[in-house]
Amino acid sequence: MNPTGTRLLTGLAAAAALSWILALPAAAQLTAPVQLPDSFEAAFTYPGETVDPEGDASLDITIRNTGLKGDTFMVEVTESPEGWTYEISRFSTVLSGIFLPSEENASLTLAAFPPGDDEAPLPEGEYPFAVKVTSQRTGNSVDCRTTLKVASRKTSAEALTLSTSYPEIGGPSDGRFSFSLEIKNNAQDEAKVNLSAEVPQGWEHSFKPGYEDKQISSIQVPRGQTRSVTLDLTPAYQADAGAYPIKVFAEAPSGSAETSLTVNLTGTFKIRAGAMNDLLSTSTETGVPVTLSLYVINEGSATQREVSFLAVKPDNWEVTFSPETLQNLPPRSRPTPVEMTITPAAGALVGDYGVGISVEGEKSQSALDFRVTVKAGSAWAWIGAVIIILVVAALAYTFRRLGRR
Repeated sequence: MNPTGTRLLTGLAAAAALSWILALPAAAQLTAPVQLPDSFEAAFTYPGETVDPEGDASLDITIRNTGLKGDTFMVEVTESPEGWTYEISRFSTVLSGIFLPSEENASLTLAAFPPGDDEAPLPEGEYPFAVKVTSQRTGNSVDCRTTLKVASRKTSAEALTLSTSYPEIGGPSDGRFSFSLEIKNNAQDEAKVNLSAEVPQGWEHSFKPGYEDKQISSIQVPRGQTRSVTLDLTPAYQADAGAYPIKVFAEAPSGSAETSLTVNLTGTFKIRAGAMNDLLSTSTETGVPVTLSLYVINEGSATQREVSFLAVKPDNWEVTFSPETLQNLPPRSRPTPVEMTITPAAGALVGDYGVGISVEGEKSQSALDFRVTVKAGSAWAWIGAVIIILVVAALAYTFRRLGRR
């Protein structure tokens, strides 16, 4: 074979090999199984429930389609107490699956029935249930589990429960505080629940239904359902900083419940300053210091850990304070004396000047404005008197000389 033919065959072989190599990933991709991510969520609404023997064994299941497309979800009970029967329904419709559009959710009810007479009480004990929810579109499944506890009224959880997600909150003493409370009626009948609270002396409180602005003292809670109420609290005027316990009580014919709350007050911050003689004016001479007596009062309910002083003054003047700062000033304290010394500049002209004082506390301040009158010094007074005497003497001498002529 000539060289040209050899090169031609070599090129064809290389091209065939290259095309085979490039085709491998595509083939592998076509034959590999496609793994779709989970596209839904499913769970029992409560991981555990307690009912009394006269109650119903009804368990809620929530399914949410988080995928980009609608999907049908099959629901299968995989575990239940031996001999029990059950059915899954939604709005009285018994079903084995449900279609949900994208980003939609649905609540299903698993109703379980023990063996024997339908009118007989539920047997006491703990009963596990498991449900498998499967996506028809992806084939993915989620296992949901819960436990139903049936106990007598004497040993079961209360027929009424009272709870909150945030039992402890804090803020300033002049603020208003709100707790969101959940009341659940576990009894077999609808209940009128009376509400009350034990609060510190001088505090005000009121109850409101969830998302409504009206005061209530009781609320109707259907069987097996939960209602939200809000407890509003207003602390006593000038309440000291600290932790204040609150107790909330819920009472119904079937039982009662209570919960403990805590309000942590940081106190209020307010200071007041003034002059001991209530005069905001003084006088002095050029370059001569003058001392004024001030006072500072902590009128808040929180300790002022440090109080400092700032002066706004004319150029070349000096303003000093003794003491320079006040440490740990207790709430509602008695007046604390402070000496302020003002020294006008050596070249200050005679006249009235303004000096501003700012008393800086923690999250609060107080301001004072003083008028300082600068007078001529005593040496100048003597000089002026001598000049006047000399002028008078000169005039008298002149008149005498002129009179002789």
